[in-house]
Amino acid sequence: MRLKHKKVLIVFTVNDNYTTKNIVNNKPTNIDFIDVGNPCNRSCSNCFKRRINSNFDKENEQNLVNKIMKKNKSSNFFLFPNEATTSPYLFDLMVEIGQKYSLSNGLLLDERMVDMMLIAGLESVKVTYFANAKEQIEWQNITENQYLTIEKNIKKAVDKGLNVSINNVLWRDNIDSILDLTKKCFDFGVSRVQLIRFRDFTTNEKYILDCDMNKVVEKVENAKLQFPNNPRIQFTYPFAGPNFFGKSFENAKEKLSPKEWVNSPYLCPAIDQNYWGISLKSNLIYWCLFIAGIKMAEIGTIDQSTGDINISTNIDLSAETLREKLRGKCSKDNCEYQSLCLGACRSTAYLFAKMKGENDPIYADMDICLTKVYERFLRR
Repeated sequence: MRLKHKKVLIVFTVNDNYTTKNIVNNKPTNIDFIDVGNPCNRSCSNCFKRRINSNFDKENEQNLVNKIMKKNKSSNFFLFPNEATTSPYLFDLMVEIGQKYSLSNGLLLDERMVDMMLIAGLESVKVTYFANAKEQIEWQNITENQYLTIEKNIKKAVDKGLNVSINNVLWRDNIDSILDLTKKCFDFGVSRVQLIRFRDFTTNEKYILDCDMNKVVEKVENAKLQFPNNPRIQFTYPFAGPNFFGKSFENAKEKLSPKEWVNSPYLCPAIDQNYWGISLKSNLIYWCLFIAGIKMAEIGTIDQSTGDINISTNIDLSAETLREKLRGKCSKDNCEYQSLCLGACRSTAYLFAKMKGENDPIYADMDICLTKVYERFLRR
């Protein structure tokens, strides 16, 4: 059942050539706390998490989290520390708000850290991992010995009873590594491999295009055949949207229902402003954590002394507007699932369309549609 939210609509135009509305939703379903905790111990290429220098006291930080939660009791919360293992003091708070997992680069995920996670009550960790040292070094700027440390830590975490899944960033040069990655994860006892798209669309030789997707799907399906559901291999929704090929509308709706991170009747939690990504260090609020730091993603601010929220200007991501304004393969005339998918990941579509210089990039279609990719692949 969709929640009813109070909204105020004022139409005006901004410099980016798209129409915006001042949509004020004071009861978002999902609130993430980003830029929280101690700094990360790495500087990974194109990581969506940012380094913000701040002397924000830990006690003040946790007090601010508590103030915001008390003022938004109907929302679901999630803590996104820049690196979970540099901020273990947050584990208890994660569990307190109902969070079951966190993310890590794996370097500090030793036995002591795993014990701390399990004692706090965390059930799972997502580790960024690649099939070989060359790819991991390129992404994380680490040494080969550190890569071996990550592998050792993954195996020990699994052995101690912590559920481990893998986040793997995919670009053109490592498509051929999908099977090797899956085999290693099978050997480690990893439960799931999630494929994340490299999204720096200014690096033309790296990012995956629609013309690369037949090869990607072929590698993924081959890995699934050799290692059926052990581990599970999935594309994250921001990669290319969901795969609804061959599904009825009702079956597609059921496919979107279980979400481990956010609650939303749509694929994207930002629709109808049902998502706030709150930076505790910059005081800014974003409609998508994956593009935090981009001006057009800002939707408001927080008062650090009171925890009061001020939601103001926002790109119009209401469901009604998206149904009418989405174009290309994501328009209502070209997609039978449009009212459910509503253009998949708006931040991915925006970044790609912006790179191409399109007008109204926020309403561009996804450059890759996984449903259409599978339709093309299976009907070859």
